[in-house]
Amino acid sequence: MIIRFLNFLTAGPFWIGKVWLLSLFATLSFSCVPAIFLDGLAWDDATPPLPPAYELKADQPLADTAELTIPADPGARSHGAKLTPRVFSAACLSLAKQLNLHPYVPASLGGCLFLLSGIIAGYRITGDRNIALGTSLILAGLYASNACFSMNFEPKPFDGVAIGLVALTLMLIDRPILFTACAFLACWTDERAIMSLVLIGMTTLLGVNMDMKARQQRCWMLVGAILSYVIFRKLLEAISNWSPADFSMLGENLLAATGYYSQLAGWSCLEGAWILIALAIWTNWQSRSPLVSMSILIAALGCVGSCLIVLDVSRASCFAFPLIFTALASLTPELKGDESSQLHKTAALPPASREKSRRAGKSRKKAKQESAPQNSATSRDFIANNTTSPTNPLTGPVFLAALISLLSTNWEIIMATVMRPCPTTLIWLIEALSY
Repeated sequence: MIIRFLNFLTAGPFWIGKVWLLSLFATLSFSCVPAIFLDGLAWDDATPPLPPAYELKADQPLADTAELTIPADPGARSHGAKLTPRVFSAACLSLAKQLNLHPYVPASLGGCLFLLSGIIAGYRITGDRNIALGTSLILAGLYASNACFSMNFEPKPFDGVAIGLVALTLMLIDRPILFTACAFLACWTDERAIMSLVLIGMTTLLGVNMDMKARQQRCWMLVGAILSYVIFRKLLEAISNWSPADFSMLGENLLAATGYYSQLAGWSCLEGAWILIALAIWTNWQSRSPLVSMSILIAALGCVGSCLIVLDVSRASCFAFPLIFTALASLTPELKGDESSQLHKTAALPPASREKSRRAGKSRKKAKQESAPQNSATSRDFIANNTTSPTNPLTGPVFLAALISLLSTNWEIIMATVMRPCPTTLIWLIEALSY
């Protein structure tokens, strides 16, 4: 029944929409619901209201938030000062205010792109619809604890915009101009998106559905987008007289990071997807690709380390999700090696032998078609209905990672921050039944 249900979801021309709806349902059931589901769609419906720095950026996207003296808490002021260069996120928030929409509408739309990227990127890398479904469910499990779109009691409306734009960049790898533009804008949503762009570059280099020249071109586009961001940011800082970035709170978490926070960051970065990361490291090491294996290991350690320099571990870890697709890209050539071996053998033959082999293949194909004309239509229909059968060796690890992520997502973080689970989640249902 499960395989039949999966085939139903991944069959037909609208399979992406069906899988996306399943991912959204899993997000609402196992993770959290966006604030717009609980508060309403109007700007004033936000509960609690936006902090002063976000209110200022909603009114003036280019404002310097480092000059704010409200609130009195130095940590809140330090966080507000970091919002100054996040111009694109501020522009989205400003547009939402002008349209009288809830502050979390842009973040929620970014969350939709986040879930969609699991389907598009997973299918583009592996060519398997089941794996695309599994990767989208992994991201559904990471929705709240990593993307932090609207589950915290303190509003953070910029995070969903940043993650959505990173996801859009990941989906547009085969569209060079849009790919570069999204990478450039992603830097203006959050400077930590640069780490995500590096991981996207690794994914591009390890992909097998694009020739090496095109892969290198995409990486240079990412480098160009990042350098352009640095140049334009310096110019904008000079024109707008922005204050220097506030790093006064940086590093206060380093002592605590050696204990509880290191474990939390290490888990919340990727949750069940650690299975894929470990599999990629081991498989590439065994297949005599130590450089790829070490690159993935260093990237994973870097993602965890980047979370430990700030107190908001869950929000910092959200930018590590492209590493999942880096692991998939590194595993895919091993799986496609057998399929492409015959093509390599044929290409290595002399021209005369190659033509003879091609003619022999056509003769066998024609004889086979003539011997079974009545079964051809049935065979095509069967193949069309079962193209997504779980025969890929990666299907098991991907769905196991998705199951772990969905079951474990947000349990610790919701209980620790909101003090009570959000309605519609399974955690909320379990608590309601226990009373």
